[in-house]
Amino acid sequence: MTVARSRFRPNRQKIAEFLTAPQTRALIERKTRAAERAAAAASEADGQFRTDIETGERRVRGAVLGDYSTADPDVSRRALLRGLDGARGAD
Repeated sequence: MTVARSRFRPNRQKIAEFLTAPQTRALIERKTRAAERAAAAASEADGQFRTDIETGERRVRGAVLGDYSTADPDVSRRALLRGLDGARGAD
């Protein structure tokens, strides 16, 4: 007995509309800034993080860049992971 597989076909136009919507851009910016604040608060060092939010015509993306106050990548990584957890509960 063979089972027919349904093939997933993403609606690319709707995905593009979602990624460029002003509400999506605002949400990504809020979450990115919340992750930066939470990472700085959780840092074992001075918590000097940078936020990069890029808005293009096809998408928006946000990034929190490592703790510049320490040369220890493990300290930076732990703070960034705590920052992600902290941003999860933010607006």
